[in-house]
This record gives sequence, structure tokens and C-alpha cells, in this order.
Amino acid sequence: MSDPVFRLSEGKVTLGGRPVLRGVDLVVGPGEVVAVLGPNGSGKSTLVRTLLGLVPLASGSVEIYGRTPQRFRDWRRIGYVPQRLTAGGGVPATVREVVASGRIARQRRFLPASAADRAAVRDALAEVELADRAGDPVQHLSGGQQQRVLIARALAGQPDTYVMDEPTAGVDAASQQALAASMRRVAGEGKTVVLVAHELGPLAPVITRVVVLTDGEIVKDGPPSIADTSQEHCHPHESVWP
Repeated sequence: MSDPVFRLSEGKVTLGGRPVLRGVDLVVGPGEVVAVLGPNGSGKSTLVRTLLGLVPLASGSVEIYGRTPQRFRDWRRIGYVPQRLTAGGGVPATVREVVASGRIARQRRFLPASAADRAAVRDALAEVELADRAGDPVQHLSGGQQQRVLIARALAGQPDTYVMDEPTAGVDAASQQALAASMRRVAGEGKTVVLVAHELGPLAPVITRVVVLTDGEIVKDGPPSIADTSQEHCHPHESVWP
């Protein structure tokens, strides 16, 4: 039996002296498309960053494909889409260059980009409908377009697992539909997806599981239908699977 993609056990996170995650248990298996929902401040972004080892645990443990983040080396298997594009030392980068950085984990050191690298970048740009902006400085794009660049960067890496922190935030309806199409494709290939969202929207048909956070605790975990039910009167980690 293969290892889960992510295993978080009794995960507690404290930031600025405030508890953000309160003993969270979560296992994500290969091929799942998991949406993490909850109100602002519930700990959604902290949860996915904790799964990746980007936020330290106060207590508990986390594993990626059976290894702690410190011992995990096969990062080409993971594609991460943060909430926003960060400036890279003030050096202007083109859209193509940002997307091409998603191939770094697959490249041999000191060797130029291969034909496969260039094809992956070209395909990813086409998928998010930014092929015509490939040579433009990424700073010249709108916030929604920059979000699509980040998604293209993850797609170009061709990982086994995608972790997306609010990929639809600030993105117009057409871009949300394009993202949903991309997610249908990667899900159809058996890839794993964990994404943070305020609502499912056009992604709803792709989602296989919903995890609802409130005040740093998982209050619901089950099929997508629970996204439409009231979160009141829930007990921590109430499973609604049949």
C-alpha cells in the first residue's frame, strides 16, 4: 500500500503567541481532490503551508509521501501555488521565465532547458491562456493574470500533487472556468490536489472531498455536499462519510 501524500497528526501551530491550528489530524491520499473551506482566520492557509513544512509545528508531526519535510527530497512531485506572486529581488522577470522556474526541480544542474522543458512551459502558458503574454514583464499583468502565471508555473512542473492557496481569489469568472478545466485534466490523470477556497464555484464538479475548518479545528470532513450544509453545531473532526 502506498504512503499517503500528506499525513498531519495532532498538528498544533502557534503564530505570534496565538494558536492557529489546534491539534489537527488530516490524511490526504493519492488521487484525492480536496477543498479546504472555512471563514477568514480559520487557519486554512496555515494548514496547507504546514502540510508543506513551510510553517513550523508547535507539536505534532507532518509527513509528505512518508517523510518529514526536512527529509523529503523529491520536490518535483509537489507543485505549490501561493496566494500571490512575490517580487524576486527587484529583477524584472517575464511571464515565460516565471513559468519556466517550475521546471527547476526536474532539470539537471548546469544544463540548459531541454525540449521537454520548453514544451511543458509552452503548454502550461496555453492552458492558462497567457501564451500571448509570455514575453511581458510579469509585473505588468493584473493580479488575476499573475495568479494564472503561478498556476502555469505549477502545471509546467508536471507534479504528482498540487497544493493551491486560494487559486481563484481575485480571478475573474473566465479564469475560474479555465482553472476548473485544468483541474479536471490533472484529476483525470490521477493527480492529487489540495486547494484552499472560500467557495467551490466552478471547481465543485472536480472536488472529491471537502474539509471545513473553524477556529483552527477541522469541524467537517466528507463529500463535496457538506460544503452546502450549515457549519453550526459541529463537533471537531466530524466525519460525514457514509
